[in-house]
Amino acid sequence: MSIKPAFVAAPPYFALRMWAFFAGYFVFGGVSVPFFPIWLQSRGLTEIEIANCVALPAIIRVLLTPLAGMFADRAPHRRFAAIAFTLPAMLVFLLAWRAQGYWPILLITGASFTLWALALPVAEALALTGMRRFGLDYGRMRVGGSVAFIVTNLGSGALLSFLDVGAIFWFILATLISSTAVAFALPVTPPAVRALDDRKRPQPLHPRKLLAHPAFLALLFVGGLIQASHAVLYSFGSIHWRALGFTGFDIGIFWATGVSCEILLFSQSGAAIRTFGPFGLLVLGGLAAILRWSIYSTDPGFLGFAVLQGLHGLTFGATYLGNQHAIARAIPEELTATAQGLLSMISGLLLAGATFLAGPLYEVLGGHAFLVMTAFPALALLILAMHRALATIPPQPHSSGSGG
Repeated sequence: MSIKPAFVAAPPYFALRMWAFFAGYFVFGGVSVPFFPIWLQSRGLTEIEIANCVALPAIIRVLLTPLAGMFADRAPHRRFAAIAFTLPAMLVFLLAWRAQGYWPILLITGASFTLWALALPVAEALALTGMRRFGLDYGRMRVGGSVAFIVTNLGSGALLSFLDVGAIFWFILATLISSTAVAFALPVTPPAVRALDDRKRPQPLHPRKLLAHPAFLALLFVGGLIQASHAVLYSFGSIHWRALGFTGFDIGIFWATGVSCEILLFSQSGAAIRTFGPFGLLVLGGLAAILRWSIYSTDPGFLGFAVLQGLHGLTFGATYLGNQHAIARAIPEELTATAQGLLSMISGLLLAGATFLAGPLYEVLGGHAFLVMTAFPALALLILAMHRALATIPPQPHSSGSGG
């Protein structure tokens, strides 16, 4: 008979306050992902400079996340750490209003967006404490962020249909203020509960054990390459649509459609895994990415782009889901924490590298830069096929030899 874990009483409104944090935090992404590149373009930056501004925070975040985690562990509580990241992010971004030229904008926005991003692992750790120690539903707390992203996409897009693109600066600033405000409302776990949670958390093992694991390395690059193929979309998708004559509201609908389909797949993740299996989902994600980026270089119209954005549920969602489950099956339980850290780091570096590449590609090729992105999922599927083929080769028996 299994023994249910003993939960303690949560601080007042813990789940609601976590839901509110994720909602107030991810409104930033609802504005910055679709419209930050358009604002950069309005400030006179070239395609290469725009890609650099998008990629820089991703690189710095990967490098600083371990140090940020150490800071959060030593802070008086998680709320203090979240405020320590979101408040400076808001204040630094204020400097971007008068910034002129590539380097000031790159450094200011890079610092601001990096600080904002470092607050998320802190909140994730707090939410996971709520799940482990108080028996709360992590998914229900986290869904507030997805809902806020979609609503902000549509709302900011509608406003930009009749406002000047300069308003994007104020939209982003408002979302950073929102991120800071909800950080102040985060719950604080009792010190005894936090100490118990920290002691019970397994220590990550040395990554050398994983880096010597061929199956893990293959899956690491399969998922990372498919996710990296989104680089041109994340950097220039909105600029591309705007050049084709779509309004801010149209652009908001495109982004919201992608996130909605992603949420739909995650809500049915159990059925998806049972039906396709982890490797089937990775194949779906790779094939959908090849199809998606091939058609993106054309102008399929509003409905066509909406359908292509719906494929985000496969190119991002199925890839992510398949990657997580495939790795969980391929490696021992005691290595999962280390595996997640390496997966996040490598995926982030691959996406950042592809984003740096997206600038010169879009500058030279325009919308045809999307075609180049098909090389990433094609390579990923090749690696996956080789990995599967090698995994199914039976070991050769040793010949016993015959003696006379």
